[in-house]
Formats: sequence, structure tokens, C-alpha cells
Amino acid sequence: MPLDSRDYQNMTDYLQHLYQCQPYSRAGIEHPVTVYYPAGWQVQDVDSLLDATLPNAEKRDFAVYDYSYLHDLQNSKPGLYNGHSFTLKSIREKPLKLRGALGCYYDMLATCAALERELRHAVAEGWMRAPARATYHRRVQPPEALRRGLKRSAAIGIGTLTVFNDAGQYKALMARRSAATAIDSGLYHVLPAMMFEPTTADFRDAREWSVKHQVLREVLEELFALPEQRSPARWDYFYDHPALRHLLSLLERGAAQLCATGVILNLLTLRPEISTLLLIHDPAWYQRVTSPGSDMPLMTAEETLSGSIIAAPIGDDEAFLSHFPADLRLRMPAQATATMWLGIDLARNLIAGASAIDESPVP
Repeated sequence: MPLDSRDYQNMTDYLQHLYQCQPYSRAGIEHPVTVYYPAGWQVQDVDSLLDATLPNAEKRDFAVYDYSYLHDLQNSKPGLYNGHSFTLKSIREKPLKLRGALGCYYDMLATCAALERELRHAVAEGWMRAPARATYHRRVQPPEALRRGLKRSAAIGIGTLTVFNDAGQYKALMARRSAATAIDSGLYHVLPAMMFEPTTADFRDAREWSVKHQVLREVLEELFALPEQRSPARWDYFYDHPALRHLLSLLERGAAQLCATGVILNLLTLRPEISTLLLIHDPAWYQRVTSPGSDMPLMTAEETLSGSIIAAPIGDDEAFLSHFPADLRLRMPAQATATMWLGIDLARNLIAGASAIDESPVP
């Protein structure tokens, strides 16, 4: 069950005081995440957020490890898979860069997701005690935890707000996560949302250390039901998919844009999320993916709750929010809330800029 608004604020206040950082705020509401913003030149180059140093295996030296929580998830979610994930080694600002390591999904659940579970339970019970988090910070001081992924498996996520042109009206795709997901089940989320992870065995191909590559794969998996492959023979096994070929052609001619909006550090989990916007200007894209008999029909994966997808106009905040429950902020992961609003704001600016160019007089 989601927390009520007062508990949500109390939890945010506690984390803000502990980490002495600026929480993300929108419409006077603070959220338990802090945002690192890209330089202007990085916005149109999502891979500029990644350090050129390739990730190596992280040391399995963890300050806390919640075996009980991990076992509960394994028993209740039989489809869980302990694959490799890219994890945070360090964050550098100006310009914004993530340096990565290579970890395992189960370690993330036991060292990071467990911290959120503990704190949410404590707040819901009316007492603010987080012994596992306190144990962690006896080894890693809070300010350092914001910059480095020490003694935890801080798996990097990627959240992408997809905004498209529907006959002249721009809309954002949102949906609820299904029970198949290990965490955030039943919550609203951006589409696609993913773990930043290699698919080749033991990270065999360095080209997978790419935000663009990962977003393109997840667009196919979460919007076009591309089957997930583990240890594929080719790192680029999905590049022949008709939906991707079409999207790449839009990106190449400027009819679509893939942009970076920031790196969001979730204070609940101490995990970073790369926040991106996929903005599709060409109205023919939505017509094609929704037309009967389409060769690339819009079709969500099992991680998305069936029938929950929402295409909400982004013209103004009130119109957008009218498509969701009044307590949407309590029904979304905190990092997804930030990704949503950062993406909407950037999309509005880019759309306005494109409109100004289109309407400028011809010399």
C-alpha cells in the first residue's frame, strides 16, 4: 500500500536531513530523490553521461545484506533472474559523468532495495528507525554515499519518458508495473524503464556500455513485446526489428530526439537512475503503431500491467494529471516522478522551439 501524504513528507524530510542534499521539488511537493543535471551540450548526447572507462566486476564487500528480504522476493517472484547489472562506482559533476562497475541483480535487491523496504515499513508503523541504513552509514558516511557506490550494489537504472505526436497533440506514455516485477509492482511508471545491464555473457561486448543502446532495446521490449534474450550471440541482435529501424530513421532525420534530462539518485535505495526523454515529432509514428495490421504494433511486455497504459496530453500540468489518480505522487517510484516531470518540461521546451522555427518567416 502507498504511504499517505504526511508519511511521504516525513520520509522525505528524514532523508533530506540525513544526506544534507536538495530533494527534487515540483509544485511545492518534495520527493526523496536528488537530481544531478547535465550540461547543456550533454542533453542531446545521452552517452556523454557515461565515463569512458569500462566497468569491471565490483568487489562483493557489502556493509549490509538482507538475506531475508532477498529470500522473500525469490519465493514470491519465481521469475527473478540474477543477471549482471551495471552499478555505480562514482558520480562526477561538471560535466556530469557516471563511472560504472559490474554487479549482480540479487546483490542490488539485498543491499539497496532492502533499504527502501525497511524505511517505508518504519514510516508506515509511525516510528523513524532504520537500523540497516544506520549500519551501512557506519561504514560509508552519508555525503560519500551520494557520490560513490561503496559497499552496496548500486545498480544503475534508466527511465525514459516517451512523448509522441498524436495528430498535433503531444502525449506521454505511462503505465502501471505488473506483479511480475521484483520491485515497484502496481505503481505507475514511465515507459520504458529498465535496469542498465549487459545482455552478452559476462559483458562480452563493450558497446553495451551505452545509454542509447539500452534505451533502444527496452523500447522494443516494453512497447513492442520483443522477447528478452539472455546471453545472445550478438550484442545488437534486435537492430533488425522493424520498429527499431523506423525509430532510427526518425532519429537520424530529426523527426525524433533521444535526450538526457539528468541523473536521479533515489535516496530511498541509494541507487542512481539515468533520466531520458524520447520525443517523437512525426505523427505518422503513432498512427503506424496503432493501425490494424501494423507490422510494428504497440504491445507491452509482462512487466506492464495489462490494459494500464495511458497516453496523457502534456500541454499543461492540470490536463496531464487529470488522467491519473489524485495521489499519483504516492503511487509512483520517486525516481519515476522526477523522470516524468523532467521529461515533460524538456519536451515542452523542445516542441516550442520546433514550433518557433516552423512559424518563422521565410527570408
